[in-house]
Amino acid sequence: MDRFGRTWQLFQESYAVLTADVEILLFPVMSGVSLLLVAASFFFPLYVSGAFRALRGVRPDHWGWDVYAVMFAWYFCNFFVGIFFNGALAACANIRLQGGDPTVRDGLAAAFGRIGRIAAWALVASTVGMFLSSIRDRRNWLLNILGASLSLAWALITYLIVPVILFEDRGVYDSIYRSEELFRKHWGEQVAGSLGFGLLGFLWCLPALGLAALGWMYDPALGIIMGAVYVLIVSVVFSAVRGVFTVALYRYAVSGEAPSGFTASAIDEALGGQKRRARPDDLWREY
Repeated sequence: MDRFGRTWQLFQESYAVLTADVEILLFPVMSGVSLLLVAASFFFPLYVSGAFRALRGVRPDHWGWDVYAVMFAWYFCNFFVGIFFNGALAACANIRLQGGDPTVRDGLAAAFGRIGRIAAWALVASTVGMFLSSIRDRRNWLLNILGASLSLAWALITYLIVPVILFEDRGVYDSIYRSEELFRKHWGEQVAGSLGFGLLGFLWCLPALGLAALGWMYDPALGIIMGAVYVLIVSVVFSAVRGVFTVALYRYAVSGEAPSGFTASAIDEALGGQKRRARPDDLWREY
């Protein structure tokens, strides 16, 4: 099976888990709405006060500490909201993969139960994210390449950080090490799965152009709305599917057994054909 075929099979298996609990789709929606509210609470006052106009044309490396403080607070709130709802989604996916029947309340309860670790991880992630962003914003091609490389490495190392925080009794820094350990041993599944779903999501968004063109013939505003709504729906579905897929990979990585609803052959191929046996110390705390 080629890479695209493997990705499509994994998508179908993840989507099948999702359709058994459609309420999981509420988490990406709640996350998106919350992020919009966070952005409005930060930037609307800055717009009204004229702060945006004052910063117009000012390079990021010339910003004052007050600007960086506001940007860091915004980074932290964004990361916290995203991690919280991703954690709630992951908890529901984990319950379903164990054969349970999760509810939105179950996911939120699990996320609230780890809210301290989620906040700590959001603080670390926002700090690293702002540092990497500052490197990429410099007008230096070497720093841009370095920033892009570090961003990719950081994203891959922390690919499984949310399941680790939710399902294992570890501190934040120990969780980062654990995620890195799982990545180092099973990098194939994470790179192929992440990039494969990204390409699949892009292909699914292409019909938005047709919808926008169709609506444009009647009214330009209608065309823009139709295309935007379609992209939003696809984004919500793929965000939920990716969350289910990540939990499935985590369960496979720590136990060596295919989760319920997934075939071992598809995951083995995503792992590059390398399957290892589970060790007693790999077991995580079940809900």
